[in-house]
Amino acid sequence: MATYFLRTTHISRGKGARATRAAAYRAGERIRDERTSEVYDHSDRTDVAHKEVVLPSDLAGRDDMAWTQNRAALWNAMEHAGLRRNSRVAREWLVLLPQELTPEQRGRLVRTFATELSNKYRCAVDCTIHQPRPGADPRNFHAHLLSTTREVSPGGIGARTTLELGGRERHLRGLGPSKDEYLAIRERWGQITNEALQEAGLTARVDHRSLERQGVNREPSPTIPEKVFYAERKYGPSAAGDAIRARHRERVDARLKGGAELARVIEKQKRDLKDRALEDFKRRDAQPKKIPWSALTRSERNELRRQQYEARRVIERQDPEHEARRREVGRQSYYASRARDPDAYRQRKRQWRSEHSDEINRKQREYRKTHAEELNRKRREYRKTHAHEVNSKQRENQLTATPQAPSKTSTPTALESARKWKEYRQRQGPSPTAEESARRWRALRDSQKLSEPPQSAPAPARNQAVERTAADPDDARQKSRPTLDHDLEM
Repeated sequence: MATYFLRTTHISRGKGARATRAAAYRAGERIRDERTSEVYDHSDRTDVAHKEVVLPSDLAGRDDMAWTQNRAALWNAMEHAGLRRNSRVAREWLVLLPQELTPEQRGRLVRTFATELSNKYRCAVDCTIHQPRPGADPRNFHAHLLSTTREVSPGGIGARTTLELGGRERHLRGLGPSKDEYLAIRERWGQITNEALQEAGLTARVDHRSLERQGVNREPSPTIPEKVFYAERKYGPSAAGDAIRARHRERVDARLKGGAELARVIEKQKRDLKDRALEDFKRRDAQPKKIPWSALTRSERNELRRQQYEARRVIERQDPEHEARRREVGRQSYYASRARDPDAYRQRKRQWRSEHSDEINRKQREYRKTHAEELNRKRREYRKTHAHEVNSKQRENQLTATPQAPSKTSTPTALESARKWKEYRQRQGPSPTAEESARRWRALRDSQKLSEPPQSAPAPARNQAVERTAADPDDARQKSRPTLDHDLEM
C-alpha cells in the first residue's frame, strides 16, 4: 500500500556539499562547477525516469527565463550567489511516490507539488523522478525536488526565500515560526498524494500524521541513517545498525507490557544516548584541534588520507570474514568499472603511470630493498620446486633450435674454400686454359674493329690526349685512371 514519506535537507557549503554536484547526481548529467573547477559527471545513470526545472507560473515559458532550464547555469549561479563559507545554496525535498500510480501519474503528482513550492517561494525547483535500481526494493519510486534558496527572476538570482529566513527576520516581517511552515508543507504533500490516488481510482491513502496522533498503538519502524544503510547494503550488518535495531526491539517489548514500561525504556534510552554523546564530545575536545580541510595543502591531505586508511585497515583486519567480503566487493566493482570502457581505463592507467613514473620506480626500489631476503627466498623455492620443468624446457629448446647461418662478414677457412672450389668445378666442368682465353679475346677484338663505322676527325683536345698517351706510355701507366680495355697483346 502507499506509504507517506517527506524529508527536507539543506545543501550547505559548510558541510562540504555543492549544489552543482547534487544537481548532476540527481539529474544524471555532467556539470562543471565554475567556482571550484570541479567536474561532476553522472551521465551514466539509467534510473532517472523524468527531470525538469519548474518555475513560478507567471515566469514559466518566458524567453528571458530560458537560462534557468540549463542546470549548469542555474546551479552555478546559486553557487556564486552564496558568498559565505557556510552558505545554504539549495534545499532538497525527498518524497516517496506511490507504486500504484503509473509513470505519467507520478510525473503529474511531482509537477503539481513542485509548482506549488515554486509559486509560494518564487524559486526554481529542479525535480527528478528515480526508478528502483536493480537489486533494490521494487517499490522505491521517489523524487528529488532541489529548490533554490533564493528567488529567481529575469534579472537573475535575487533575495533569499521566506522559508530560509532566520528567526529575527521572520519576526520583523510578521511571519510565524518556520516549523509551522514546514508542517504545513508536509500536510499539503499528503493531500496532493491522496488526490492523485483518488483520481487514479485507487482506495489507498496516506497520512502525514504520526502513529501516536493517528491513535495507532504501534512502534514505528526504526530509522537507519543513510551512511549506515548504504554501508550495510554494501558490506553487511554493522555495529551502529545493530544498536539501532536492538533499541527498537526493546521499545517493542516495553510497549506490550504497558505505557509505564514504555515511558521508562524511552527515558532510559534517551539518557544512555545523552551520556554517549557527552563522552564523544569530551573525547573530541581532548584531541588536538584539527586544521580545516580547505586549509590543508595537497600533500597534507594525502598524508591525512593515508593515516585514516591505515587506522581503518587495523580495525578491518580484526574481522577476517568481513575483510574478505570487503575485498571481494571492491574487486567486483573494479572489474565492472573496467569492463564498461576498457580503452579509456587503459588510457588513464598509461597516463597515470607516465605522470608518476618517478614515484613508482622509487617505491619499487624501496620494496625490493626492504623485501630482498623474502624475494630471494621465493626465487630459490621456485627454482627448486620447478627445476625439472625448467630443465625439460631448456632441453626442448636446444633440440628444436635451428642452426644459425654463418655470418657474411666472417672469413672462410682454407678447407671451406677448397671444398667450395671443388663443388664449383664439378658443377661447371673443366675451365679453358690461358691460351684458349687469350685466343678468344683476340678474336672478339678483331670482330669489334671490323664492325665499327668510320669516325670523323676527333676533337683537338682528344687528339692531344691520344698523342700524349702514345708519346709517353710510361706516364699513362702511372696514372690511376681505370682502363676500359684488357688487351693482353697476344
